[in-house]
Order: sequence, then structure tokens, then C-alpha cells
Amino acid sequence: MKGKQLVLVLLLTSLCILNACADKEGEFQSIVYENTNHHFTLEIPRKWKDKYAVVEANNRITFSDKINGPAGQLFTVEIWPKAKWDREGTELVKIIHIAKIGEIGDAIFTFHTPSDVQYAPDDEMKKQQYLSMFHDVESIRNSFKLKQ
Repeated sequence: MKGKQLVLVLLLTSLCILNACADKEGEFQSIVYENTNHHFTLEIPRKWKDKYAVVEANNRITFSDKINGPAGQLFTVEIWPKAKWDREGTELVKIIHIAKIGEIGDAIFTFHTPSDVQYAPDDEMKKQQYLSMFHDVESIRNSFKLKQ
């Protein structure tokens, strides 16, 4: 009888370990955002599914937390003409959270985050969702790839 119990315990332990590994694997999968107008991709965490909105306007692509509405901006990718970036970029880097993340031809790709609060501070649930998503912004920035 003890042998059967041991086998059962080992089997259950193995199933728990496999299940935990499967959950972790799914957690790190991403949603590929592809911008066909400007020829770049970003990897968005799968846990963001149905929680974010993208607004594309001219040379600016803004990602926001849906629950916090239009004020819930998480980050923006903006495409600048090289001459304008050369004139203004150095000063902007000193003033706001903006960084050059790519360049192709005359186009400079930048990534910036908001400089003010983007959630309702008195709503703990909205605040926590925004902060949880904002925690992933750096890895999204690092996933930026230009498509040739």
C-alpha cells in the first residue's frame, strides 16, 4: 500500500510542477504589435491582452491603459525627421523621458513615457492596473525592431 501512495504522491507532484511550468511559459509569451506604416514591431506582454488601446496619429503611436481612459497613457513611439531631432532632441532628452530607439533613412524613432500621473490616484484598482502595466514598459521599449 505504501508503494502505491508513494507513486500517487510522485505523480501529483510531477503534475503540479508541469502545470506551474506551463503557466510561466504562457506568461512570457507576447503579442506582436506591428506598425505597417512605419515598419516596426513591439512585443506587448500577453497579460496586456484586452487591457490596452493604441492610437495612431500621423507620426505618433500612443499606447494607453483602457481602464484609465484616454488619460492612461503608458508610452508613445514618435517618428521625427532627422533634421528636427538633430535640432531639438538633445534638449528634449534633458527635459522629458524620451530616448532615440531607432533610425532609418531620414526617420528617427523615439520612445517616451508621460511626465505626469496617468491614473486616478483615489482609485486603488485603476492605480494598481496602471502601475502593473507601466512596470512592463521598459521591456516593451527594448523589444523595438525596425523591419527592412
